[in-house]
Amino acid sequence: MSPLPIAQVSELTIGYKGRAILPPLSFQIQSGQVCSIVGHNGSGKSTLLKTILGLQPGLSGSVSFGDGTRLGYVPQREAMDPIYPIQVLDLVETGRFGFKRVGRRLGAADWDAIHRAMESTGCLTLRDRLFRTLSGGEQQRVLLARALASEPTLLVLDEPTASMDERGAAETMRLTLELARKSRAAILMVNHFIDLVAEISDQVVVLDQDRQSVRVGTPAECLAGRGRAGVMR
Repeated sequence: MSPLPIAQVSELTIGYKGRAILPPLSFQIQSGQVCSIVGHNGSGKSTLLKTILGLQPGLSGSVSFGDGTRLGYVPQREAMDPIYPIQVLDLVETGRFGFKRVGRRLGAADWDAIHRAMESTGCLTLRDRLFRTLSGGEQQRVLLARALASEPTLLVLDEPTASMDERGAAETMRLTLELARKSRAAILMVNHFIDLVAEISDQVVVLDQDRQSVRVGTPAECLAGRGRAGVMR
């Protein structure tokens, strides 16, 4: 008997104002898997991710999660308001807010999770810095720490290697994979580095809005014939 999926996407149609931008798609994510969403700019990658997260409604179909699933979300850095003067520690703390009633203070277990997340991502020395003053790589590690502070079973990453070169992208994903495996979390991510996706993914979801097609399978099945172009934009 196969294990229950940690996430199940069933005949999901995504779009805006009642207009579908892609055919319905279905796939599962199992515990410990890496599932990557790829496609050219404007193909619907971030829209799909946000629909799965419940940040925007789907047009039809469903998304369900296994019992006890905890989500940790790393948004695009560009989605964070660079003007907002928030310190690193305060930002990482928000990773625990989903477990607290309004007005409840963080407890010892919360602070322990926050400390471990910051230590594992190398953010402890940045704790008093303003997020907006950090380099792109430092900001990415802080956002990863915030997601890990929630002790997720499914880590959701929206372009975690945006604005990085291939070496920086590989180093960022190496750290992310290492931390996810330690916590036994699955990963669902949008990424445009095709070589990296092929190397680390168990499953790939390829979106092609021009051809109105969706393909789901292993990297060998879905990325064959695309060569080693490196980046899909």
